Amino acid sequence: MPNRLPLVPPDISGLSYLSPLGRGGFADVFLYRQSVPSREVAVKIFLRKFEAKSPSAISFIAEANNLAKLGGHPNIVNIFEANISRNGNPYISMEYCPTSLGKNWRVNPMGLETVLDIGVQIASALETVHRSNLIHRDIKPSNILINSFGTPVLSDFGIAGDTTVVDTNDQVAMSLPWSAPEVVGMQTLGSIESDVFSLGATLYSLLAGRTPFESGDAKQNDNEKLKARILRGIYTPIPRGGIPRIVEELLNKSMYRDPAMRFGSMQEFAMALNELQSDLQFQVTRMSIAPSSRAAREDNLPKYQCGHPKVDITGLNVGVYVEPVGGGRKKKATETANPDECPICAKADAFVPLKKKFKLGPLFWMITGAAVLGFLLTYIFVSSPGV
Repeated sequence: MPNRLPLVPPDISGLSYLSPLGRGGFADVFLYRQSVPSREVAVKIFLRKFEAKSPSAISFIAEANNLAKLGGHPNIVNIFEANISRNGNPYISMEYCPTSLGKNWRVNPMGLETVLDIGVQIASALETVHRSNLIHRDIKPSNILINSFGTPVLSDFGIAGDTTVVDTNDQVAMSLPWSAPEVVGMQTLGSIESDVFSLGATLYSLLAGRTPFESGDAKQNDNEKLKARILRGIYTPIPRGGIPRIVEELLNKSMYRDPAMRFGSMQEFAMALNELQSDLQFQVTRMSIAPSSRAAREDNLPKYQCGHPKVDITGLNVGVYVEPVGGGRKKKATETANPDECPICAKADAFVPLKKKFKLGPLFWMITGAAVLGFLLTYIFVSSPGV
């Protein structure tokens, strides 16, 4: 619990405050009732007033955009609105989920079948996140909510990062018991592999009733000692009877110290969970994985130096209509199209077929040769004496 006074729920047009839901380091969450359409909504209120280009404002905009980008996935919390309250605090209005997995997992560890089902659904959601060029970076039980239909949904994209950005000035933020060794060791701010680790650690926690690197001796669980055990990558088997060895092996693979030894993607992780469900004769959970977004696909396309996507004209008989220098009225087609020149920046109007040059083929020479030979024979015949 943050060591501060709770935020006073702000007055928001169209919403009526009902009760507090939770508190965090950067924001508080409250339950409001929306007037039209009538429904209960969870509203995340950011602590700092909105100031353009400030870190808190950038974080707010990024989280809102990320949630909107991923909207519609059955296992990602739905966003309704992002705005600024009358007193200047940014807020995000989203789907109200009555509970989270962070409530009772220590007291009442969950059943294996339920945990595997949740694992497939959240892995599917995270695969969709990764295909959108994002990493979550804060996977833990309290960030997996249960909506009114009993479906687990991933929430809190406040410190999500962009997989296409190699070097950033992002602050290091981690939920220590579930963070990968390379994150704890400050080697990375987060990656697909570290998200895989965190999901494996989360599933372990739900089954075991404790985090993977906790000691039975509470005195050994301060942050520094936890970090040391995480960096060594050694955790104790699930201290609970009835968990098959194949479950331990799967979780061990997701939490290898070496990132390259883990599952290569969340889809691969979900498929392994499906296989485990089948082996244990549980109902196999359907994966819901969205294809890569258009923006993500375009990001992977070759580009000109200017940044515009390249147009592949290899093997095509095309040129580019360009305005002649000096303001002439007529346009002309270049004989060849430079594959490294951007037609947009060159102010080209369109790609068009080039005019083919007339070439003298073999048939032409045969006919011409026959005609010349005929002419010569005729001339010789007519010029011969006695004709």
